[in-house]
Amino acid sequence: MSDPQQISVLEASHLAYDVFIFTVETLSCLPEEQCEAMGDYNTAWELRDDALAGHYLIGSGLFTEHQESAVLTFLAAVHPVPVDDMPAGSGRVPNLAAMQHPAWEPIRSLSKDLLATLASATEANRAFLAAQTNAP
Repeated sequence: MSDPQQISVLEASHLAYDVFIFTVETLSCLPEEQCEAMGDYNTAWELRDDALAGHYLIGSGLFTEHQESAVLTFLAAVHPVPVDDMPAGSGRVPNLAAMQHPAWEPIRSLSKDLLATLASATEANRAFLAAQTNAP
């Protein structure tokens, strides 16, 4: 009998995708909404770091070839965002200033495009996670 405390590789991939798509959705929002979603704490650094964790999804089997290519293009655009040069810490003022940095503008647009490209993967992910929640 398997250990109920352990999760499968597939479930781990779906959980990682859930965090990734939350990040992409957040990156598609306006700076104020991004700060709110991240609790006004190190928003720029956290979003960039969470987005770059998308590299771990490559080869997971969750994406079509086209979707995987779009994720890689997105990650290549996010990587050079200079978060270490942006304000950080807690509170709205420094985080809003960081998310208003011009480097985020193309990322917002790319995020919206990526959400559309990943729509079928996101639908499958939500169905998988719902089934896991309802499983005995």
